[in-house]
Amino acid sequence: MKDCEIFSQLKVPDTAIVRVDGRRFGKVLRKLQFSKPFDIRFANGMVESIELFFSKSGINPVLAYLFSDEVSLLFIGDLPFNGRLEKIDSVIPSFISSALALNLGSPDPMSFDSRVCVIDFKDIIEYLTWRQEECWRNLVSSYAFYLLRDDGFSAKQAAERLKGLKSDDLHELAWGYGINLSETPAWQRRGILVYKQKFEKNGPNLLTGANTKAIRTRIVKDWEPPIFKTEEGARMIESIL
Repeated sequence: MKDCEIFSQLKVPDTAIVRVDGRRFGKVLRKLQFSKPFDIRFANGMVESIELFFSKSGINPVLAYLFSDEVSLLFIGDLPFNGRLEKIDSVIPSFISSALALNLGSPDPMSFDSRVCVIDFKDIIEYLTWRQEECWRNLVSSYAFYLLRDDGFSAKQAAERLKGLKSDDLHELAWGYGINLSETPAWQRRGILVYKQKFEKNGPNLLTGANTKAIRTRIVKDWEPPIFKTEEGARMIESIL
């Protein structure tokens, strides 16, 4: 019967991105009475869940980029489970799902779906730029939709009102309600970057008592990352890689 597991030996190449995306979070977030379109409590829950993933899962991504309920985890040459696709696409989203439910105190189960993006090393910045641009599009459309909802539009009416509008039109709509989208918090506009950083720490040698330097690792949570398609953004990503 082992032969029926026809996908069990599918493997992912050395460099890949695992992207997980929240599934039907709306009902849970309403029960938790979170604000729309963004709530810092949800963002904190997402970041804390990714920090737990870095520190407790035994899996070692190079970095994680997240916005809204989406997370992209980059792996370079250190894929878990020897690159087995089924394992990667099941263990990673299940860990993050359980971590988020715990962090938010969710009254209901929560789940993420998962996909693997095979990518060349040279295309990593382009991928992150693509997701960061999606972060901006998500911000613009979300603000526009919920501003209309707060103004008395039904969900159907708001969707009809926004149908066919371009980004500039949505920006103007938000401006009409007194919201300058360019001045919203950076984490809403640019997303959040989580990665490990090595640093030197001075301290006494436990055996000799002499002062020594040791290399330690800490988890960095950057709530104001640069725009990745700029020189500053590219330099930052290259320094992490």
